[in-house]
Parts: sequence; C-alpha cells; structure tokens
Amino acid sequence: MTKIQDLYADIKPDLGAIADPLIELSGRFLRERGNFLPHAAVLSEAGKVTLVGAMCNTSDGVADSNYIKPLLRDGLRTMASETQLKAVGVAERVTVNQSGGEPVLAIKVLLEHRQGVNVAFYLPFSNEDSGTYVFGKTFSVPANSEINAWEDD
Repeated sequence: MTKIQDLYADIKPDLGAIADPLIELSGRFLRERGNFLPHAAVLSEAGKVTLVGAMCNTSDGVADSNYIKPLLRDGLRTMASETQLKAVGVAERVTVNQSGGEPVLAIKVLLEHRQGVNVAFYLPFSNEDSGTYVFGKTFSVPANSEINAWEDD
C-alpha cells in the first residue's frame, strides 16, 4: 500500500465515528421534517463524538444553509483551536451528479481529519409519492478542505 492508503486505513475508524451519527441524524430530520439545516460533529482525542449545531437569530427569523454553514465552520475552527480534536465533519443536503448521471438529492458529509485527509461522503435519497424516503448507496470522494480547522498547525 502507498503512504496515503496506509494513512487512510489508520484514520478510517475516526471518519466513520463522525460520519455515521451525522448521516443517521440527517436521515431522521428528513423523515420527520422533510429537510434539514447543516449540522456538525467533532471527534475528540479521547474518541468522544459530539454533535454540534448553530444557534442563530436572523433579522427575518429565517435561517438557511448559506447562513448556517459559515457559523458552523467558524464554531468548528474555534473548537479545534481550544480543544484537541482528531476530526470534524459537517452534514448538509445537496444535489449531486454521480458518475455523470442525472442530478440527485443527497446527504453530504464533509469530513476533515487532523492528519490532513479530507473526504466527502454522499448518501443519495429520494422522496417517494407515499412520503417515504428511500436511501441509495453511499459513495465517497476526496474533498478540498472547507472548514480548515487546523490551518494554523
């Protein structure tokens, strides 16, 4: 294996520790509310996962993803500067083209590890006429850092 494959194998449990609860919570929000705002999670050096949300008061009382994501990113950067974190992640609802196919809705979980590995997991979903959500197969791709929790390290 190459060095990057070895590194990914070493940190894969850390990434899963954050991705799993974010995907689970996103799916629950979809089933209960039909949508969700971005939310996050952090993994401490001790292996504890903490879910993170953004509290906000907008002038019109309505917050959307474009308003929430910067708040989450700032909060995660602050947490990483004040606490020893191994990894951070943000979940959001996106539209994605998989393998050049038609655009589909998906839960995206962007994960960033202190070791410098960034990956995005996508879980495609659809809402059937009955109102039931059907989830597809998760896929992952290397990603650029958006949170930059350790940019000063």
